[in-house]
Amino acid sequence: MRNVPAKFRSRRLKLEEASEEGFTLIELLVVLLIIGILLAIAIPTFLSVTKTANNTAAQANLQTALTGADTFYTSANQTYSGIDVGGQGVSNISQIDTGLTYVSNFASTKSNVISVYVNAAQTALLLAAWSPGTNDCWLVFDAKAALTVASAGLAVNTAAGTYYGVIKLQPSTSCQAKTIGSVTTAPTGLTGGWVTTGFPKG
Repeated sequence: MRNVPAKFRSRRLKLEEASEEGFTLIELLVVLLIIGILLAIAIPTFLSVTKTANNTAAQANLQTALTGADTFYTSANQTYSGIDVGGQGVSNISQIDTGLTYVSNFASTKSNVISVYVNAAQTALLLAAWSPGTNDCWLVFDAKAALTVASAGLAVNTAAGTYYGVIKLQPSTSCQAKTIGSVTTAPTGLTGGWVTTGFPKG
């Protein structure tokens, strides 16, 4: 073996030490592969959680709106009369401080904007909230008396009570309580029909 001058030997030793301490190309590729796999798992999970949160927010806001509507109904001597009128399409239910925005003759554009419709007899109310992310229109129909005219796809003589529903994959412009409440047959896309024990799974 040839004698290597001391200054070259020390350089070679430093290079060998550096290569031992650092990543090889294969190790670097393995690390990148692991990071890629973790991201592939995490991103869909994050998006799913975000969508679920949007739906939950819309449902919670509708429950709050329903509480406000009950207060309006009681203070208006057992009627929903006037709840869906107001200047610039703003519903009079806005007088009840629930922290939500109410609109009549307009669609819900996000989960805290509640679209309001009341039937001709002033005894039934439809509330709608649109969930961004999932593009779902969540609904609450509250009838204080049995229906005498079909509304929102609920038949004549449907018993008094609170009904919940969802119309999946709708643009916000379609999440308008008046449009949905005025129909006498089931609204197009109403997933799972109306339920009485809370919001349908969706």
